[in-house]
Amino acid sequence: MKYEFASAEHIGDRKEQQDRVALSSHSRHEDVVIAVLADGMGGHKGGALASQAVVDAVLPMFEAFDPSTGLVADWLKGMVMAAHHKVAAAGHGKNRDPRSTCVIALASKDRIDWVHCGDSRLYFFRNGQFETRTEDHSMVGILVKQGEISEEEALVHPDRSKLFTSLGGPEPPQLSFGSLESVAAGDTLLLASDGLWTYFRKHELAVLTGYRSLTEACDRLVSLARRRAAGSGDNISIAMLRRPEPVRRGLLGALFSNSSKPVLPSPIEDSRRFLLSYLRGIPGAAPKSIALHVEECATPLELRSLIEESEATFVALTSKSKAQAFCARALDLLD
Repeated sequence: MKYEFASAEHIGDRKEQQDRVALSSHSRHEDVVIAVLADGMGGHKGGALASQAVVDAVLPMFEAFDPSTGLVADWLKGMVMAAHHKVAAAGHGKNRDPRSTCVIALASKDRIDWVHCGDSRLYFFRNGQFETRTEDHSMVGILVKQGEISEEEALVHPDRSKLFTSLGGPEPPQLSFGSLESVAAGDTLLLASDGLWTYFRKHELAVLTGYRSLTEACDRLVSLARRRAAGSGDNISIAMLRRPEPVRRGLLGALFSNSSKPVLPSPIEDSRRFLLSYLRGIPGAAPKSIALHVEECATPLELRSLIEESEATFVALTSKSKAQAFCARALDLLD
């Protein structure tokens, strides 16, 4: 089955769009698709030049790609190294020092491979649930990996934008690879720059994209990111790939409901699914009881009241700070 794909970009509150996104089907292999996302680094002159150089280097190599020749990881490495050299060359003689992040996903009939450099991310969702994401090549990324700070603390850390590798610099870029060796119907990849992922938690992204078409998902995420940025947002870029499925899945949270009736995307449905995805991870009778009430709410006002009334119960199930943050996010999704 061919892949579905979609993308979106927004300049944010910056003077220039320094992100670039490209999605393309292979001209000779109909089941092969590539997604490329690059974020030109604003701290260096020529950020837009750098990200464009990435796309300009990768797409011609993608056209030369042959699934039957060599390892996919080697092809991906070649694409990134070509982009690295093109970014570096873009600054020669122009008094510029262009740099860029890069994340590339190469999807074929039975598998998906990816590579990234920097802090532009790739997320993988299955059955409307978060499975994995890439790890940022940043100083705070190291601290998170070592357990010294949480992902929440990383978002407000003063060094959150400091990368230890990128494309275009004097040193060879450090690359990280990943793969999905057996693609299932409904499997979804999300590629995003930090101007997008900064405003979302991984399980929230899974919920918001899991039951929407890719175009609808891109639009919803950009809209929420812009609202949450409150006038100080970075450039936004997003690309999505999905292996289509014959029948739309039912309501996330089947742990509490066997309903398979399709539901139209809406803020109340976003909040409902976010609540159910959270509750399904908590054992005991109380979460199941709240989940039943969540499914019965017919209006945003009813769901809002339920969330506010249940906050004390959530605090009893987890820490106060986590419960408050969770309820605040569920309420925010209602708008």
